[in-house]
Amino acid sequence: MKKPAAKKSKRRRRLLWWGLVLSPVLGIYLMLLAASLSDLPGIEDLENPRSDLATAVLFSDGTQMGQYYRENRIPVAYERISPHVVNALIATEDERFREHGGIDLRGTLRAAVFLGKRGGASTLTQQLAKMQFHERESGLVRRVFQKFQEWIISARLERMYTKDEIIAMYLNRFDWINQAVGIHSAAHVYFSTSPDSLRIEQAAMLVGMCKNPALFNPNKAYRVDTVIHRRMVVLDQMRRNGFLNAQQYDSLKALPLGLRFQSVSHAEGPAPYFREALREQLQALLTSKDEQGNLRFPRQDGRPYDLYTDGLKVYTTIDRRMQAYGEWAMREHLANELQPDFFKDLARKKNRPFDARVSAGEIQDILSVAMRRSTRYKVLTGKQCGSCERPAVYIKKEMHEGAMHFHCVPKLGGCDAWWPVVKEEDIPKVFDTPVNMRVFSWKGEIDTVMSPMDSIRYYKSFLRSGLMSMDPRTGFVKAWVGGSDFKHFQYDHVDKARRQVGSTFKPFVYATAIREGMDPCRELPNQKVCFDMPKPQPEWCPENSDGEYGGMVTVEYALANSMNTVTAWLMKQYGPQSVTVLARHMGVKSPLDPVPSLCLGVADLKLSEITGAFSSFANKGVYIEPIVFTRIEDKNGNAILDIMPKTYEALDERTSYVMLKMLKGVVDGAWNPSSGKVVGTAMRLRTSWGNRQKYANIKFPTAGKTGTTQNNSDGWFIGITPDLVTGVWTGAEDRSVRFSTTDKGQGANMALPIYGYYMNKVYADPTIEISTGDFERPEGDLGVEIDCRAKAKGGNGNGKPNWGD
Repeated sequence: MKKPAAKKSKRRRRLLWWGLVLSPVLGIYLMLLAASLSDLPGIEDLENPRSDLATAVLFSDGTQMGQYYRENRIPVAYERISPHVVNALIATEDERFREHGGIDLRGTLRAAVFLGKRGGASTLTQQLAKMQFHERESGLVRRVFQKFQEWIISARLERMYTKDEIIAMYLNRFDWINQAVGIHSAAHVYFSTSPDSLRIEQAAMLVGMCKNPALFNPNKAYRVDTVIHRRMVVLDQMRRNGFLNAQQYDSLKALPLGLRFQSVSHAEGPAPYFREALREQLQALLTSKDEQGNLRFPRQDGRPYDLYTDGLKVYTTIDRRMQAYGEWAMREHLANELQPDFFKDLARKKNRPFDARVSAGEIQDILSVAMRRSTRYKVLTGKQCGSCERPAVYIKKEMHEGAMHFHCVPKLGGCDAWWPVVKEEDIPKVFDTPVNMRVFSWKGEIDTVMSPMDSIRYYKSFLRSGLMSMDPRTGFVKAWVGGSDFKHFQYDHVDKARRQVGSTFKPFVYATAIREGMDPCRELPNQKVCFDMPKPQPEWCPENSDGEYGGMVTVEYALANSMNTVTAWLMKQYGPQSVTVLARHMGVKSPLDPVPSLCLGVADLKLSEITGAFSSFANKGVYIEPIVFTRIEDKNGNAILDIMPKTYEALDERTSYVMLKMLKGVVDGAWNPSSGKVVGTAMRLRTSWGNRQKYANIKFPTAGKTGTTQNNSDGWFIGITPDLVTGVWTGAEDRSVRFSTTDKGQGANMALPIYGYYMNKVYADPTIEISTGDFERPEGDLGVEIDCRAKAKGGNGNGKPNWGD
């Protein structure tokens, strides 16, 4: 009776044993089956894995200016990767990489038995599958299931690619942080070299980072010892696997890291303001549509080009050398001369940096607007992820750690940030509370403690500037400096900011008069001219800035000395409407009210507009629209767009030449027959006494015009040579922040020195082809005498003295 029971018990134990043996195998089989049926990349996805390619922005000489990317990554072929990198990677991350088929069963079993304490189970192929096609799942069950998905993908990758191709794909995808995605960027960022030139110890450091880039970040001073130890582990693995001998290992492990770190950021590098302006222009262009609603420049699949992933090439007109000289010139004048003078002037003001004539209420309004525009305010109100280098999908409110927080939900590879919600009424308190911060100074960033509101006042005390330089014959913009420091002052003062132009507008008035037959040597009375205004306004009688009146002056002298009385007389003779029309023909697109005060420059214009307009004078009256790039190519070198400049005649050649002669008087000085004086508001460009010797002494033919606005808020200078027209603006962010006196706040002091520094560098560079000759005179009779001294002695109408037949 007991034997059958014993047999049943034995059978149950046998079944249980087989169940225990087979259930994991069955479980693995079922999980693999489920993984294979889940949402995995198809054959096409595996053959064409996601590969975001940066758009390259090139200088006019073909060298790289910068890139637009979501990831700073440039793929390289296996043959262009140092073998030391490959050896270090295999020795450290996957010793049997050349032997297995994507899944290392020995490694998996070892990881399971020792719970990962003697090495992980993931092969390089599995790691590639994870980084190439998946975000990391949360939760144990989902993470285990993702591991089976990675096995399936790994097996497919091994069937479709060679081992070398898998290595290259891995190294091209890995994120070494600090904006170094892929081995090409990592080699450049950490060692300022190329991936095929990486030495053994450099390769070992980079491979060591693969375990945990944040932990083994060599750019953190307090992590250097940790990084060196990790590098030694990699070198030891290379020795154990036969890639190094003992002597090499001993010598290499003693070497310092030898970093040559190159920070990569859109805010750094050459021409950051230009690159940002170009980015906006390109994005608008690539998504633009025709009248039928079709994309003007579609990809082959009909979708718009992606500036960050499609590997475009943009050929710009910017000259690498001239751009560098423009950026240097601005720093030289602002940092060493103008800003120190401005700080001295502000120190005497009660409500600094604001002018004494600005009321407390107006100051409060200015500061309130600035607060709401700040990054800190946008973060506090959930409109921006302040701590994220990479973009978020969206921001939402969620409970976190027992309180309501904003949550920055990340994209693939983005950051996952949380910060507490602050009530709107409490935000001013946040801005009045001192905190640790790093602020800008011309001697380098300063770590300090101040309230965010005080930092707003601090930044408003800095003068800003813009410079644009272009070839008037082609329209090619050669230099674009939108500001002094893109990291701290990102507003572009070349093509975004509109500022009052002041006397820089007067050449439009004088050109209108010359075109209508006005003689530049005609003498006019230096007396006030009044305009009747609509009732109940009183009549308007503009005054000279120096307050001097009386006597007779030539039209040329009046322009050279920027006299408001004569300018107003001309405006009254020819009318605001005709002046407005000419300005439009010369490329001014900003709003212009055809009113009498327009003659003194009450309009707000862009630096790009006024510089482009003045180029018409140098281009024989032909306006040519400034262009900043000539060609866009796709990743295969096919042209997407070739740019042809837009041109049309704005002035006749005779008027343009006469205006150039008169504008040369601004720089050289114009002679007045009544007083015998020679005056020009930009004559300091020629003279070298005092501090001017640093930027003056320009000997070559130059025409130009200074500009100073009411209360010294804006300073301008536009310089013209036969093949280069350069505009400079300088002023504070707010017009209520300004110099107290005109000798410091005039365009000749704020803007002209930047032009002088820039042009002296350009002329001194033998590799830059620039004319040192005079402007080309039109053939035939000009119809007016342009040499007023000669005319006073009896001229012949041809611009030459009449000494008798």
